[in-house]
Amino acid sequence: MENIIHTLLAGFIVSIAWFIAGGILYMNPVVKKIYSKFENNPGMKKWGDQKKYLLSMYFVGALIPSLIFSFVYTLISPISILYFGLILVGVRIMPRFFDMWIQSSYPNKLLFVEIINGSILSFIAAIIFSLV
Repeated sequence: MENIIHTLLAGFIVSIAWFIAGGILYMNPVVKKIYSKFENNPGMKKWGDQKKYLLSMYFVGALIPSLIFSFVYTLISPISILYFGLILVGVRIMPRFFDMWIQSSYPNKLLFVEIINGSILSFIAAIIFSLV
């Protein structure tokens, strides 16, 4: 039972870190400027309710995947930060990238930003999993 609580706690901590680091990566002036150029692109969803967007982004984009990856980390550890970071990129970032590239009109420049930021976030998560 203690191991399950530790695993859930680790996933929760990683989800908070992912959400905060993601905010920093996506809301910095350079990236924000890139995204603003594509505001009217048909591939961009428009969220009228910012609170709903942030809650959705946290629960679906950070908490649920972090809890899942926390259990994965528990099952396959000990593993190096590099390898676990690569696993996260390979399982979470790359499939999403290719899916969006193949099936949507999402701008390629933004896909590039997504893959870079997603990879950075994956390695941040791997580091935190190794510390918690």
